[in-house]
Amino acid sequence: MLVMTRSLLAPVLLTTLASLGCGGGSSDETGSTGTVTQVSTVTLSEGSTSPDVPTTSGGTSGEASTGATSAVTVTTTGDETGTSATTGSSGSSPGTTSEPGTVSDTTTDVSTSDGTTTGGDGLWDTPNLWYAVDKSLIYVELSPIDGSVVQLVHNELVADVPLWHGQNGLTMLEDGTLLGSRESAQGTQIYHIPMPSTTTDTPAAAFMLGVVPGEQGAKNPRIEALYTDCDGRIYLMDTGVDVGSVEGNRLLRFNGKYLQGELGFDVVTDLGDASVADIDDMSPGIFDGEISDGLGFAMDSTDLWKIDYTTGTGMKLAETNGTWGIHALGGPLFMDLQPRLYILSSDAELIAVALDDYSSDMQLIVGPDLGLDSGYNGWSGLAGPLTECMTTIPQ
Repeated sequence: MLVMTRSLLAPVLLTTLASLGCGGGSSDETGSTGTVTQVSTVTLSEGSTSPDVPTTSGGTSGEASTGATSAVTVTTTGDETGTSATTGSSGSSPGTTSEPGTVSDTTTDVSTSDGTTTGGDGLWDTPNLWYAVDKSLIYVELSPIDGSVVQLVHNELVADVPLWHGQNGLTMLEDGTLLGSRESAQGTQIYHIPMPSTTTDTPAAAFMLGVVPGEQGAKNPRIEALYTDCDGRIYLMDTGVDVGSVEGNRLLRFNGKYLQGELGFDVVTDLGDASVADIDDMSPGIFDGEISDGLGFAMDSTDLWKIDYTTGTGMKLAETNGTWGIHALGGPLFMDLQPRLYILSSDAELIAVALDDYSSDMQLIVGPDLGLDSGYNGWSGLAGPLTECMTTIPQ
């Protein structure tokens, strides 16, 4: 099995796509390799309920997701590492878990234009978006020609531990897998989807990694959004004392092997005293036509912001027709090499944002009505590939 590293893949992409940013990406999680076939079966029974959560700017958090018993089996074959999953810089992708906290690493072959292979099921190299609400995972395939919607696929999200009913954060890792968060008054669950479903009638297995811990006896932080930088590091938006103000807002970054349940973090930026709003979702930015991770976009209940993640400074750009979700896709994903910006409304309307004046009148598609007792059909951040770029966020 041939897997190209990002440093080797970059020249190929430069040739085939004509324009790219500098390759980034480093893995702090490595191990010996071998071959493994992993079969995981997840069975869910009725979950317990959690305390009611007051209405917030991101919706109303309530009880833990419950439902009839459901099962899904995931089978993967690939390279196994001895410690934890490597990021896209090495071409490996996190696999499944046979039990909570146990991660097997896998690699998926994807053919490139020159016949070589890379990881990530092609999701890192094609325009696509994702969001998750309650027990649903929604995949949106986009056209590389004009960024329009090719298809929307709605599948069941089957977790090994019941997910709380609350606002969902979501980000794509460098291998094309998804990392999610669920926020409630109890704190924030972090879960991993090693094989996101891109076809209908294909339940997606989610594996619980744990709850983000509080610091020195403090309450567990409530995380509203997740973000991946150009080096594959994962950031969390701590909503602070409540989900409706900037008081206590902080940008956090995992400092351990989060795919093995090490959910400790460092504080990157104190946003409580910064010139930004109460952020609901984070997105890479677009600077000189290229994807930027340090200078990004953010959403706060319909308001579109530009934000410097290293300083906490920002500027409101526009009021939009979206609500919480936002994600920018780089030009190399499209035939015209032009980047694009997408937002998601509380009613699950996917909207394209014009980059010249930040108008948001182009509704592309409306997601499914999930029949929720509480919450919103678009109660989620948007996720998608970052494309190749060089990080501007300090170590």
